[in-house]
Amino acid sequence: MIRTFNILNDCCLILLVFSVTFEKWDPFGLVGIVSVTFLTTILYFGTWVPLIGTNFQFAPFKKFVIPLFFLIVTGFICSAINTEYVTGLKFAFHYRAVLLIVLMTFIAAHIHNKPKIFPIVLNSYVASMLLVFLLVSQGSGVTYVNDRLLLFGENPNVLGAKAALAFLITISGLINKFSLKRLIINGTICFAFVGLVATSGSRGAFVSMFLGLAVLLYFRRTSIVNKWALLTFAAFASGILIIYLLETNPLLAERFLDTVEKGDTGRNGVWDTASNVIKDNIIVGAGFEGVLPRMYAYSGVPLLPHNVFLNLYIAAGLPGIILFITFLIRLARLLLLHFKESGNSLNLVLFVIVVFNMSKQGGSFGKILFWFFFAVLIGSTAHIVSKVKQENLNNENIGSIR
Repeated sequence: MIRTFNILNDCCLILLVFSVTFEKWDPFGLVGIVSVTFLTTILYFGTWVPLIGTNFQFAPFKKFVIPLFFLIVTGFICSAINTEYVTGLKFAFHYRAVLLIVLMTFIAAHIHNKPKIFPIVLNSYVASMLLVFLLVSQGSGVTYVNDRLLLFGENPNVLGAKAALAFLITISGLINKFSLKRLIINGTICFAFVGLVATSGSRGAFVSMFLGLAVLLYFRRTSIVNKWALLTFAAFASGILIIYLLETNPLLAERFLDTVEKGDTGRNGVWDTASNVIKDNIIVGAGFEGVLPRMYAYSGVPLLPHNVFLNLYIAAGLPGIILFITFLIRLARLLLLHFKESGNSLNLVLFVIVVFNMSKQGGSFGKILFWFFFAVLIGSTAHIVSKVKQENLNNENIGSIR
């Protein structure tokens, strides 16, 4: 019976991966009732119930979860101080973020307990993005709300970020295990994701692809000559691709021209407003529901800061942003340790790109995409800590015997 639940648990995790990609799509008109992501999450948690005693361990993840828990508590205290912004108890402690942190912990435990499922999870994500490419090619999932383009119910920038992450996972498989067969298959898949990024018109996704590729090649363990040869070839190929995309995509070209000539990232205004809010409220935040009212009070426009650090600083104050940065530093140190042990830089690349995209998207603290990748990164690397500790202990024992 337990074996059956393990299989169901694995299957539900794969379904959850697909729901991450199609989080906001509503082809059946179920908005306001239940979302596909909510359904798959409930199914996933349900399959965990008989497995918690045997498969779940909290100890490897507490160093990551505890700072996030205190961040939520800090935001709740700030909400209690600024009760004029609170419309409901569940919003006072950002219930969605709480659920996502819990989900992150269970996914991380799943991958930590079954390391062989890690590549399956990544491949499932790539497969889900390929499905997105096929659907977009057929004109599916494209809607307009108040004259604003949405792709599968989301801002095109979000879809661009998802495609950039899929591109990096795919090209990493080609770089780490190069062969003619992989060149043909992975190269074709990569072009599909480049097409999605171009369709999104997102500067951030565009930069994510090439920034991630640069980090991937920089941290690759190889000889200096091979590394520089790869970097040179990648720079040449990237240059050709950039020129082609800018010549064939007027929207993307116009946005990059604004950035280069005017320094306009598209978010300058909201970032300046957020900075002004923080200057006047350095220690105590406004609470999770107080971000939008504070931004409106300073700018007259009800817009979020489009930066997770600014958003959390306004919401939870100085203690809150310190706790979130603590979480990121601990994860970065774990990924560096894993890289030193394994030589695989993909996790480092995904971390850099996830944080980069959280730094330019509104409401990113409550988006399942980023917490899913945090879960994958933690679950696939947490074992390295115990391994290193055991190696150090063995070395100490050998030294004492000598």
